[in-house]
Amino acid sequence: MNKILYISIIAASLILMTGCGDEFLNRENLYEKNLETYYETPKDVDEALIGAYSRLTVDAGINHPMLLANVLSDDCYSGGGTGDAEAWDIDQQKNRAEDRYLHIYQRSYSGIYSLNMLLNNFDKAVYEDAVLQKQHKGEAQFLRAYYYFRLAQLFGEVPLNLGTELAYLGKASHEELYQQIASDLKGAIENLPDEAWTEGWANENSGRATKWAAEALMARVYLFYTGYYNASDLPGGITKANVVEWIEDCINNSGHGLLDDFRSNWPYAHLFVDEDDNGVDDIPWPGDGHKETVWAIKYTNQGHWAGPGNPGRLAYTNQQVLYNSMRGGVDYPPYGQGWGIGQVSTLLDAAMLGDPRQEMTIIDVTTDPALVGSHEWGAWQFRDETGLYNKKYSAILTATTNDAGQTVYKGMYYNLFGGLEESYQLWNMQDDIIIRFADVLLMHSELTGTADGLTEVRARVGLDEVAYSLDNIKKERRIELALEGVRYYDLLRWGDAKTAIEAANGAPVKLLGLDDVYSVNFDEAKAFLPLPESEINLSRGNLIQNPGWAK
Repeated sequence: MNKILYISIIAASLILMTGCGDEFLNRENLYEKNLETYYETPKDVDEALIGAYSRLTVDAGINHPMLLANVLSDDCYSGGGTGDAEAWDIDQQKNRAEDRYLHIYQRSYSGIYSLNMLLNNFDKAVYEDAVLQKQHKGEAQFLRAYYYFRLAQLFGEVPLNLGTELAYLGKASHEELYQQIASDLKGAIENLPDEAWTEGWANENSGRATKWAAEALMARVYLFYTGYYNASDLPGGITKANVVEWIEDCINNSGHGLLDDFRSNWPYAHLFVDEDDNGVDDIPWPGDGHKETVWAIKYTNQGHWAGPGNPGRLAYTNQQVLYNSMRGGVDYPPYGQGWGIGQVSTLLDAAMLGDPRQEMTIIDVTTDPALVGSHEWGAWQFRDETGLYNKKYSAILTATTNDAGQTVYKGMYYNLFGGLEESYQLWNMQDDIIIRFADVLLMHSELTGTADGLTEVRARVGLDEVAYSLDNIKKERRIELALEGVRYYDLLRWGDAKTAIEAANGAPVKLLGLDDVYSVNFDEAKAFLPLPESEINLSRGNLIQNPGWAK
């Protein structure tokens, strides 16, 4: 498996240096690149793109977009400990820290700024390869659309800036935001090459934006915008017919498809090795970047805490996996330890009863052979504990032999690829799969009112056909895409959020290891997260707090 190393390149960020005195200001620039000479070659542009990709990941794990979406939804309760105010605030729609979500806000705008700089200077670059030129531009357009869509789903209406100058902006309307998102995605679809996915292509380009990812993301944008804002088309004149044409192109020509086994999507499949000694893994794990992954955010083995002399940063590791994993400071091989945030809801577990994907998606400490009789309830002042964990994004351990010949367990990815330090907090490197082909098929069924995609997804896990209905789509999306950060936005666009989330009231949980019940009150005025107060304070009165959160 090849991992793209999304390392922030100094040249990509173009930090402008300043100093004191005329002597400094009059010195000749001793550096090869500056704002006047950068973006002149394809190499410059690719470096700038890598810098933009690097901002997709987060250092503050509680601000991880998929983790946020899971805890906001009815898929998960807060979990964590009684002292983990961040998780509790997300789950309960509270804002007891004014900059709770500053990191993901700033990280997204940092990416947007770098892409604005690139796109506004793109014509400077001299290309001999016209296909590569269009591809680079298409990648930049895709990434800017993704960043703005991420902001719009998390925060609602946010500032829209396509320039690079300091500006004190208020919110753009949702029409303005989504017109820009749609425009960038359309440009990406037109510019990115028609090259179909192959294993060889993925090894070299895993994590890169593709035409197929842009077509699939356009469908997701369309469904959310038209559902939540009660519109028939996307601003700018992009219609359902346009979106259907693009998503059918993705289905028919992308080379992507469903893996034979649902479990093969996730790293835990790596545990199902050749147990029968017949030379074939019982559940093959193709590694990250497989054919069902239409687009993913990548991680590396360079994760490290920030500080002098440290070459890495936390954002190079998948912090969501650490936050999701077994709480209590104890490993339960093959499951590794973490913070226990985002406990899977008992309602999701009940909804999956009788479906083969239940055991494939949820770790149940009361039935899993690795945990029965050994799991400690109430560890580290556990709150809203259900004993149900996200199997798709939990730390996986594999065995190795130490110098003394003893069997020890370390992170699966650490054993495969190494790392800067042997720490359970740093060795989770699995992809965040943002768009799976299964989602593409289900979106196609929803857009067209046909059962073809629905049938294909169900057939993969041995389930019978069902007729197309929106209700059947809702049920299938909940189960197939559970714990992948999709559910909350589905609930918002269907208008089901309050009913679904409050259905968990009275569900059994444990508090400090003792029996308790879950309680939540969903405020539709707080459907989007509060804007960081520090950003509002810096806006010179132009940026106002989101409805429901204003003081």
